Amino acid sequence: MKAREEFMLREIAGEAILVPTGDAALEINGLISLNGSGVMLYRMLQQGTTEDAMTAALLEEYEVTEETAKADVRKFIDKMQKANILLDNGE
Repeated sequence: MKAREEFMLREIAGEAILVPTGDAALEINGLISLNGSGVMLYRMLQQGTTEDAMTAALLEEYEVTEETAKADVRKFIDKMQKANILLDNGE
C-alpha cells in the first residue's frame, strides 16, 4: 500500500503534520497531526509498504508485543484510509 502524493509531511512548531495539497486540499479541511510512530509508519507508506513490514518496524523500534504492533498498524491504516490518504489500489 502507498500514500497519495498530495500529502506533505511537515514539522510545524515541533509537531509532525500532514498537509493536504492539490485535490486533497479540496477533500480534507484541516491538517493531520502524527506522533513519532505515526511519522515512521507514514514514511513507510510514502515509499510503498506492506502491513507486515510496518508491524516489523514497530517491533524493532518499540518495546511492544507483536499483537500490540499489529493492532496499532491496523488502526493507523484504518485512519489513513478513512482520511483518504492511501491510494485505492496501493500503487
